[in-house]
Amino acid sequence: MSEGAPPSKRLCGVLLRRETEETSPRKNILEFDGSDTNLHDVVLLVQNRKFYVNKKQLAVHSKFFHRMFFGGFEETEKDEIEIKDLDATQFHIFLEAVYGVLYVDDSIVEGLIELADRFDCEHILKKCKEHLMEMKNGSSNKLLRMAIRYDMKPLKTKILSSIKTKRDLRDLIRPTTDGFDHETMNFLLEKSLGMEQGPVFFEDGFPGSSTIESARTVSRWLAMRDTD
Repeated sequence: MSEGAPPSKRLCGVLLRRETEETSPRKNILEFDGSDTNLHDVVLLVQNRKFYVNKKQLAVHSKFFHRMFFGGFEETEKDEIEIKDLDATQFHIFLEAVYGVLYVDDSIVEGLIELADRFDCEHILKKCKEHLMEMKNGSSNKLLRMAIRYDMKPLKTKILSSIKTKRDLRDLIRPTTDGFDHETMNFLLEKSLGMEQGPVFFEDGFPGSSTIESARTVSRWLAMRDTD
């Protein structure tokens, strides 16, 4: 599109390119298709998709796979092993990270850290945590839930200390507080009660909270208001 095109047309072109980029399928760096028989010694089956991998390569990075391949389990002698409850696309990304050809970015970190935790990959887990600490574009709600799930106290502290306004607090508890621990909920409640215009709650209470918990929040606020 020429530089002299009207702003509306240029904007449409930008939006179209962005939409195409977001919806286009991810390109694999490695295929794990077994085309070179010298590079694999076991097949992992995930969602009926076969991944031809090297046992030692996985075992070096993953305690889970080290135990599976060299821990004396029945899988040790198998040429093909099925791994259940796993998304094949996410597993492909995980393997590329294990093989050292993939860098952590915003688009893959959530799925990658989940598998790094599941398969006990300390190095990849560390890389994911480092990325999350520096991540600027993620939802504060999602980041906080990941910080709690993966015991990232520095990230949790960073997020909670960033709450300055009612809007900050609302953004943090939406769309759900599922996964928030008691310490976090207590902190948010105290922060909410300290807001000048009253606590941040909705007609249906805190997202993800039970009716009893929401009622306690409201009752506590009303009691404090009546004593003013």
